[in-house]
Amino acid sequence: MRSRSDRDGLVRQRANLRLVAPAAGIVSRRDADAGTTVVAGQTVVEVIERGTLWLSVRFDQQRARGLAALLPAQIVLRSRAGEALAGRVARLEPHADAVTEELRAKVEFTPAPSEMPPIGELAEVTVALPAQPALPVVPNASIQRVDGRLGVWLLAQETLRFVPVKTGATDLQGQVQILQGLQGGEQLVVYSRKALEANSRVTVVAQIPGVAP
Repeated sequence: MRSRSDRDGLVRQRANLRLVAPAAGIVSRRDADAGTTVVAGQTVVEVIERGTLWLSVRFDQQRARGLAALLPAQIVLRSRAGEALAGRVARLEPHADAVTEELRAKVEFTPAPSEMPPIGELAEVTVALPAQPALPVVPNASIQRVDGRLGVWLLAQETLRFVPVKTGATDLQGQVQILQGLQGGEQLVVYSRKALEANSRVTVVAQIPGVAP
């Protein structure tokens, strides 16, 4: 009977020494080697489950209007420049960064790449926001600040007129949405060599000399 009790005790002790991962994954870090004495609750190995690998992304609060979970995204890893991987916004963090004025979100791969990137690698993430209502858009270069007001210079019958505007979202091509101030179809000044005034003389050209179209 004693031998059986000793055997049962050794079996239970062996079970306590066996480490069982709660999920299948990749061992990313080992904090204890064979023969090291550890205490209850101490981390021995770190395991990353492949399906839970996310990207921590920061967005400018002023340009994050419409950002929401499940929106599609494109991910370009620093180690794979020029190769866009599919992804989506998994969730938005409940706390924003008050210092950098940014929103934080988690973006996941869809599907996960066969070769996962290393933890800590930088990436460029582009999220496709919901479609915006049809509004006038202008090149970012045409927006000027005059006397503390943001606006554009309109050209009508060779006469300049500064019109204050309220801007909205900006796309990757540098087009800025105009929420207030323009109706659409106006002719405006995109570039000028000098600061403009209402009585400035302008010449309209199809292309700026020396600048590629």
